[in-house]
Amino acid sequence: MLSRSNDQAEHIAEAVFLVIILIMLAGPASGFLMTASTWVSAGLTKSIYQVKSTRDLADKVFESTERIRELEGKLAKTEIELATIKRQARDTNNLRKMLGLRDKMSRKAVAAEVSAREPDNWYEQVVLDKGQADGVVKGSAVITADGVVGQVFSTSEHASVVRLITDPEQKLGVVIKRIGLPGIISGNGPNLAIIDYVPVGTNVDVGDKIICYGKGGAFPDNHPVGEVASIRRDTNGASMQIDVKLAENCFDLDQVLVLPPI
Repeated sequence: MLSRSNDQAEHIAEAVFLVIILIMLAGPASGFLMTASTWVSAGLTKSIYQVKSTRDLADKVFESTERIRELEGKLAKTEIELATIKRQARDTNNLRKMLGLRDKMSRKAVAAEVSAREPDNWYEQVVLDKGQADGVVKGSAVITADGVVGQVFSTSEHASVVRLITDPEQKLGVVIKRIGLPGIISGNGPNLAIIDYVPVGTNVDVGDKIICYGKGGAFPDNHPVGEVASIRRDTNGASMQIDVKLAENCFDLDQVLVLPPI
């Protein structure tokens, strides 16, 4: 009987001990579970925030890109408008100068515009919108207020073709104004024009003005042609060659004056 009581007491003690162990183990486990739950919750919150921040940043980048494109478009439009205004101002100024030049001419001058030019002969020819019906004839001089352009070599009723002074086939009698030395200038395409056969020792300087000889009846006397850019001996050393910077930019022409020969 006493032995059975002892066994029951031992069982109760074991049960109590087991409960105590379980309680002791349950405490840290619940803390771990709470900690893990906290980590997961924080991680999810952080991920959601990062996704939202990334989406907001992407939206801002897209909006900024669109704004930049809009501003670039407005800038390009403004630049085009500004270039157009400058061009119109330049054309107006050129037209005013040519009207003044025409009023000073002692012979009839026909105002014309460049209507066409071809890339293959850009340095050789231009086509004008005036022809025989307007009084333009073969041999007419073509000038602007700034300088010589060339000479008409072909005409139709309402158009004419001009051989530019930049064409190597175009020759023009000129004078070095400061020293009164005559010569013949030849075109050289996109390069500087040339005066050949200048006597060695001639007192010519860089910057000296070159003007029309004007005795042939086509080109006006004393009209600007260009200025001396450089001087050098020719290949045989017997004479000098002068490079001339032309007064008129023949590669960007709009309005010109045509002077029929006297």
